[in-house]
Amino acid sequence: MMGGESSRVTGGPMSHIELGHSMITFVEPHREQVREYNRWYEHDHAYAAVASAPGCFAYGRFVATKRLKALRSPSSSAMADPVTKGSYIALYWFEKDRVADVFEYSFGVTPGLAAAGRMNNDRDHVSTAVYDYLDGSGRGATPVPPEIALDHPWRGLVAVWIRPRSGTSVSDLAAWCRKTLDTTIRAGGGPVGLVLDFEQRDFPGGMPPLTGRVDELVRCYFLDADPEDVWAETFAGLTDAVDAGGQGRVELVAPFIPTVPGTDRYQDELW
Repeated sequence: MMGGESSRVTGGPMSHIELGHSMITFVEPHREQVREYNRWYEHDHAYAAVASAPGCFAYGRFVATKRLKALRSPSSSAMADPVTKGSYIALYWFEKDRVADVFEYSFGVTPGLAAAGRMNNDRDHVSTAVYDYLDGSGRGATPVPPEIALDHPWRGLVAVWIRPRSGTSVSDLAAWCRKTLDTTIRAGGGPVGLVLDFEQRDFPGGMPPLTGRVDELVRCYFLDADPEDVWAETFAGLTDAVDAGGQGRVELVAPFIPTVPGTDRYQDELW
């Protein structure tokens, strides 16, 4: 650098990696095999089959213990039957316009992993699908960027599945949610640091999601608190608020806390 010149590129904002899509997989491990399933998923599968793919740049995993499952609503859900089904949720961030790259890799390595005995079917899929990132609401003037959300040390996650009512698109439903529900978040109050909106899409090549393609909005609320500690004031009225807006119906509001990778933590608290 010469003459005291800045190394920053001028003429516009600095560029950065851009979140474009997510795979969100919500599963219930078989109780008798939960320890081995958990070891396999976090020590092999998450990395070997997805996170190593070109275009996948972040991964995070959260768990729902029995006490957190008791908070779920509504009591009858098209997402989970029973509503307490589903103990682990994993989220993967994909770069914009690189879904095909991720799955070309993933579909390519899966047969070899299976042949090597490195696949595990000891779980049921509650919901596993690919989503397009729509937009989000962040807390205050300098929120955590969406691209960094899975690396930030949040204390909780609340995933909300909402399906639009007839005549409403998923993108319009998401815009209504951000305008109507997220004012407190943007103002900087409360425990929610970030909420990100995703719309379900097909897998590449026309392959349907493992649990069926539906018009669906997923809102991911990232918290600086254990969800149970802030449930009454932050999430207990969410379903009624969405219903009152007439844009969609909530199928599931589900709280989680981060897993502790490399341990058996929480496995004795799932059921």
